[in-house]
Amino acid sequence: MAGALGVRERAVWRWLAAAELDEAAASAPGERTRYYGRFTVTPEVRALLGLWRGNVAAVHRELTARAARGEGDPPPSIPTLHRAIRRDLSLGERAGLAGGEREARRHDVFLARPRGWRNQVWETDHVQAPVLVDVDGVARRPWITWFTDCATNAITGVAVTPVHPSRESVLAALRSAVLREDPYGPFGGLPEKVRVDRGKDFLSRTVTAAFEALDVTVEDLPAYTPHLKGTVEGLNRAVESMFLAALPGYARQPRPGKRSSRPKDEVLLGFEDFTARLLAWTAWWNTECEAPCGCH
Repeated sequence: MAGALGVRERAVWRWLAAAELDEAAASAPGERTRYYGRFTVTPEVRALLGLWRGNVAAVHRELTARAARGEGDPPPSIPTLHRAIRRDLSLGERAGLAGGEREARRHDVFLARPRGWRNQVWETDHVQAPVLVDVDGVARRPWITWFTDCATNAITGVAVTPVHPSRESVLAALRSAVLREDPYGPFGGLPEKVRVDRGKDFLSRTVTAAFEALDVTVEDLPAYTPHLKGTVEGLNRAVESMFLAALPGYARQPRPGKRSSRPKDEVLLGFEDFTARLLAWTAWWNTECEAPCGCH
């Protein structure tokens, strides 16, 4: 029996002895019985963790001081307090007590939206490419503005600017997303809804008027909620790892030494060349990409 269970023989005898003393042990052999005298995290400890931003040593000092004033029992040792916190609080709870709600959200599990149908919902965003390109003799990181279809993950429209994007960038990307004839398409058309993230360019009167003229509903998402527009956020990550990281001038390339510096002989792409390559990659993404990540 011990061989079948993958344990030593004496462990089986110990389980049998425990089952004779406690019927609960027979239903779950091998599990450690709960020790009701051990220290557990109380509401008071939770409140102190929030007050001291997750600093366990500070919580221990506070509990010791309260016990000295006769306001409670002496606390356990700091290692015991650490073990109790790791055992009784989830990783998200500990992060939230130390860093607030935003840190706690990093550990939340979000349900996936229903995929829907083509052109039901689009998402749009600006992203600064981590690539230096030559813009009239000056090295700059261009900006990409695009629309993506949530049902198919296709890029319906894109615009590239050498400087920070504006409402003109949004309108240019929207135009390329709506039109389907050459050189645009075949993806695109008129969506029922577009999700934006409070960007002033997307909510400007000019862009809002364009959406109203097209009878498109604009869903303005709360700030700092990238999980609510996961399709375009996933595209932002994919374009860097699958395309931008291989280009000359990639700004996040590991460099030897303590400081990051570009090789003096590195030749940067021109802005027009970068734009042409990005549009070619967009066409490949829409029509040929079969990435194992399941994005298509």
